Amino acid sequence: MVAALAVTTPPSAFADAAAQGADTADITDAFTGDVGSSPAGWSVSAEGGTATVQQLSELERSLRLQDDSTTASMAVTRSLGATRSTLVTALRLRAAQTTSVIGVHLRGTAGAAATVAMDAAGRLYTYDGAKRVELGTYQAGQWLDLRIVAHPTTRSYSVFLKGRRVAADLSFRVGAGPLTELRIGVSRETAGTAWIDDVRVFASPAPDGWRPVGTVTPRTAQQIGSSRLLSGCETTGRKYARFSEYRDQLLALGTTTCRVQPEWNAVEANADGRYNWTMVDEIVDTLLEAGVQPWLQVSYGNWAYGKKGIPAGGANLGAPLPSGAGLEVNANWVKAMVERYKPGGVRYQNRGPHYGVRHWEIWNEPNHPDAPPTIAADYAAYYKLMATTIRQQQPDAVLFGVEYGIDVAFADRFMAALKAAKDNGEADGDTAEQAARIGLVNGFSYHPYSNYPDNPVLYNTMAALRQVLAKYSPAIEIRQGENGAPSTAGSVGAFGQDTFTEYSQNSYNLRRIIGDLGVGISTELLGTVDLWYRWTPSSAPQINSKGLVAATSDLKATYTKRSYYGVQNVAALFDDTLRPVTRLEASGDIKTKSPIQGFDFTTSGNGDRTVTARAFEKNGSGQQAVALWFGGDPAQQPRYDSTGKEIDVAARPDRVPNEDRATRPVTVTFADAKMSNPRLVDLTTGTVHRIPPNAVSRHGNSLTITGLPIGNTPVVVADRSITGS
Repeated sequence: MVAALAVTTPPSAFADAAAQGADTADITDAFTGDVGSSPAGWSVSAEGGTATVQQLSELERSLRLQDDSTTASMAVTRSLGATRSTLVTALRLRAAQTTSVIGVHLRGTAGAAATVAMDAAGRLYTYDGAKRVELGTYQAGQWLDLRIVAHPTTRSYSVFLKGRRVAADLSFRVGAGPLTELRIGVSRETAGTAWIDDVRVFASPAPDGWRPVGTVTPRTAQQIGSSRLLSGCETTGRKYARFSEYRDQLLALGTTTCRVQPEWNAVEANADGRYNWTMVDEIVDTLLEAGVQPWLQVSYGNWAYGKKGIPAGGANLGAPLPSGAGLEVNANWVKAMVERYKPGGVRYQNRGPHYGVRHWEIWNEPNHPDAPPTIAADYAAYYKLMATTIRQQQPDAVLFGVEYGIDVAFADRFMAALKAAKDNGEADGDTAEQAARIGLVNGFSYHPYSNYPDNPVLYNTMAALRQVLAKYSPAIEIRQGENGAPSTAGSVGAFGQDTFTEYSQNSYNLRRIIGDLGVGISTELLGTVDLWYRWTPSSAPQINSKGLVAATSDLKATYTKRSYYGVQNVAALFDDTLRPVTRLEASGDIKTKSPIQGFDFTTSGNGDRTVTARAFEKNGSGQQAVALWFGGDPAQQPRYDSTGKEIDVAARPDRVPNEDRATRPVTVTFADAKMSNPRLVDLTTGTVHRIPPNAVSRHGNSLTITGLPIGNTPVVVADRSITGS
């Protein structure tokens, strides 16, 4: 148990369990009991030793299995009911030695169906039926971050380690039947000590007859090539996170661009013109080698210069921009950074014309609430200097402005001030010079933290932002440049007052990124790992739990969260070979016209819940994929409730955080569908289901699917050529 992350997920609340084939296998256990206590909710087979909660380190309280016998086993067991649904089991496992046999088993009435185990020679292994499958080695005293996705109806399972799938489509060791228990233990033949922590188990039901036929295959950035999905490597300069701790998960995630904050204050700590690029080198080198394009941010200021009386800005969110003599030393740092990391630069000579950093973001959230009233003009002047500095070194650099929240008026004022920011001696109305300054902006990034991810007001504002920027240049791209939900209550930053869990984090994140990708907007999730903020060197660390990977306050990554795998599956499916069919279109009244247009569908059976959709089409074949979930679009729902009272958009049940796991069987008709062989994809587990023929009907170009299980978390209906199963 990580003390700061001890959150208990509420029990599952599947609706229509009998009709949907649901069960209630939903376990979150961080072993928060008293030291020396038996694990609550587990049965203990203690013939060979003991199972007690113990303090492993200052930050970790975990379950210890102590087996002192070579003739009797030591195991703990947790009931799963009788689970025929897809079952996800995740946990951390640690051996104190490499000379014991320690196993994790999903069992049914016939015995162990799915197994991952450590042997007495330091090897990690699983089974494909009766055949042993090697998974590599393990080390004594090191945690394994393990995930098993099991399908009882097809008697198959897959194994993941630290976010990477290491074995797929393995056959159960025993025959058919439901899974009934999770057992973890040290074998009869060997003695030893094992530690267990952060056990997370959940079932993901599908309708009866919707048989699993495969799984989404995770892909790396090199395998994907290009997409609009971004991840984040923020705050490493301030030491709120440590890149090496989550590097493996980031590279297995499948995002093709990563936002990086080099942080001037960390690179030039002594304000002496000498730069320490070690931390930045590690991140940028790793990303480029893996085929991930770094998006480097020019931020923040430098306190060390401030101590010398040079106004170089502050090194934190909301700090003032550099000014006066601070601008020159800031520009020197930016010039050195571009020269180092651009294609053909100091770091990447002879690596080809495209190997290096091509994308840059200038500052971070300049219009923060603490900013002065003149911030639009101030930022325009700062942006002009830094953008010009970058372009002088790298003429084809792709440059982004940025704002706090999503503020159309600020973006307009910034662009107007940039356009008007004349050089000395420039004539009034010099349109060529004005156009050159506008050309310094290739894109504009916004950070729309709203706990209502499908908010039509938000998407209408996005459309308005695009319209305003198009006044200056239709080539300016808008980008959702920082977002994501926490996985705990009390998280620092956005949503700090909300009570999120790993379930609602996953729901929010998938709705956020698919909602954006579905209208052609690139989209980013903050941090990748949990960030631990220290506002001063002596202050206690505070968690920002928006990471897809959990971490303790000493910055050690512990396990990959549920949301990580959802994002990984989105990355694998929604690359740039799928173009969005739905589009963003400004609406004068969102209650009568949705800002999401371009794809016609109707629903029944969803009751008072609104079905939101984003549609995509495969380049070449034209085959489609449609993501569906209960979201909030007033244009697709009654304006008034049953009493005649106007529905308050802010009170919609489709907002998150929301712990309702229930799905409803919804009939959906796509007016002009292009799906020759439709499949259902559960994005959270990666399971691809065959849709029974009796649930599919066609009339001309329309396609109707009856009984689609739709809930708060997006699912995807896609042609088999897209799902790969």
